[in-house]
Amino acid sequence: MADRTNQKQRTRQALVDAAKTLAANGRSLTIADVAETAQVSVATAYRYFSNPNDLVLEAATPRVPEIMADLPNDPADRIDEVVRRLAEIQFGDEALWRAILRADLERWAHEIALDPEARVPTRGNNRLEIIQEALAPLAEKLPPRLHRRLIMATMLVCGMEALVAARDACGLEPDEAVEVMRWAAQALLQVAIRDSS
Repeated sequence: MADRTNQKQRTRQALVDAAKTLAANGRSLTIADVAETAQVSVATAYRYFSNPNDLVLEAATPRVPEIMADLPNDPADRIDEVVRRLAEIQFGDEALWRAILRADLERWAHEIALDPEARVPTRGNNRLEIIQEALAPLAEKLPPRLHRRLIMATMLVCGMEALVAARDACGLEPDEAVEVMRWAAQALLQVAIRDSS
């Protein structure tokens, strides 16, 4: 039984690794292509992932424990560290994260045509939970509405959408893009603290 479980884990990981390889080469992901790269049958691949979007999302699920480990107590230092860590992870595998964003956009385009009751959320909430946790020490210091606004505004200056804007619209190299994201998060925090007083 243990051997079978280990084999399933190895197969699943082989599929995820294959998806990362294809995404890193800028290729759109199909289950058939991923299966071929992983050297498993298409039928086997479909047993693990019913569609490419699920595969892409698993391949690039943020490493939440890594991002949240040993955060400092000061709110400014906490959010700076979280934005930096998230950006470095995403810049470290930019092609994969762009593939995730493409999958999200394609899923949204598909879901919007469905009845609202039949729609599945297009995004996970990992980033939101990360930012909420990073800014949790301010929950007692800021009015609830302002605290929520700070969380939502910080969401706009980090993550994949911010990466694409920094790279494509602004033409920034990764190091400068990370610095700009960190600066923006600090500016938002300082405005929130100022407005609360």
